[in-house]
Amino acid sequence: MTPSSPPATPLAAADSLSDRELVTVILGGHRDCLNELYRRYQDRVYYKCLGMVKDANLAQDLAHDVFIKVFTNLHKYQGKADLSFWIYAITYNHCVTHLKRAKRLRFDTIDETLDPADGGPQSLNEKQLQDLRLDQLARLLKELRPEEEMLLILKYQEAMSIKQIAAILQMSESAVKMRLKRSRERLGNLLNGLSNGC
Repeated sequence: MTPSSPPATPLAAADSLSDRELVTVILGGHRDCLNELYRRYQDRVYYKCLGMVKDANLAQDLAHDVFIKVFTNLHKYQGKADLSFWIYAITYNHCVTHLKRAKRLRFDTIDETLDPADGGPQSLNEKQLQDLRLDQLARLLKELRPEEEMLLILKYQEAMSIKQIAAILQMSESAVKMRLKRSRERLGNLLNGLSNGC
């Protein structure tokens, strides 16, 4: 180690840092601590990619790309939101870009003047959604289009606000509300079909 090099940070010490402290240490010159950042988020990033592209090998490639983006853009993280949210946004946007390029992801044009509260009898309300058993919900979500599944996951599994979802998707909050309403309707229709089949 040269006199000008920062002292090595033991893995145990890096492991005890909060996300924001870890980012500060990395940006302060401890690039070896990138391994700890990778360790914390590798599974979450991979499984989010896998949930969107439904292909294990492709998900690994996309997750690798995501971490390259995270590491090279870490200086842009301002700490205004949790690091997990920032990494999630990068992951989501990278996967969406891939899916759009593959022409597998299409958002329907939505009339934002419609009343989001007017869900009709087939609409699945939030209480019903929360009451669904996890195994039922996971099975039903797989039958939705990728963008519908991700909207519901962002809202109900990740507990993100409409404002946060709008920031990730780069669209208006009213558009997010409308798309969520439509996604709940589709999930409601699937749930009714499941109930009728029993």
